[in-house]
Amino acid sequence: MPKLGDYIGHLLSEIAIARMQADIESVRIAELYADHPLLRSMPVPRFRMPDVEIDVPVVVKGLEGSPEGESSSGTPPIAEIRKVFDKVFVTAITKERITMTAADKKRVEAVIDRRTVALTRPDDMAIGANRVADDFIANTVKVMGELIKPEKRAEFQETLKDTMRIELLKSIKPSTRLNVLVTTGEIREAGPSEVITHLRLKISEEAFEWTSIETDEGKKDRLVIE
Repeated sequence: MPKLGDYIGHLLSEIAIARMQADIESVRIAELYADHPLLRSMPVPRFRMPDVEIDVPVVVKGLEGSPEGESSSGTPPIAEIRKVFDKVFVTAITKERITMTAADKKRVEAVIDRRTVALTRPDDMAIGANRVADDFIANTVKVMGELIKPEKRAEFQETLKDTMRIELLKSIKPSTRLNVLVTTGEIREAGPSEVITHLRLKISEEAFEWTSIETDEGKKDRLVIE
């Protein structure tokens, strides 16, 4: 059974492929025009799809809810972010050979406890994991004070941020998904018309084009909006 987002994504992909096939055919026709003595002076036909409107009937079969205590957006709970931060922080100070006394560790733990309480929100209003991590890091570096040399402070903070982002990616759970029926037979058998949801989509065409830019490392190709 497909997910609603996957189904709509495939529809958009098929429309993009249709545009590509039309362009390929335009190129073939252009070559035929170039070889024809009379057609050579005529404009080559090319079709675009500036707007595509489609009516997509689906039947919502079920909702894949998040496990108890987890955000429907897939954001890890703040308690889990805290555990990841503690692990990353210990690894970072060990690598940088920063010596912390019991009192130093207690100050850091206290400030993170306060920030954890301050940043805790209901699941449907949860703050993004990276924002929570950045808050933890900024307050931790601030309370550490002279334990980090001033010239090393910014570098240490960026190292923590980069490491946290990598580790948090492992904690992100799939967001809540809708399971839908999409085939004609399934929709027909699903029941009366009241159970059918109609998605009316208006898709506007845009395009990318390849362009070359010069950098210190040499010439690079990149895609830009047409």
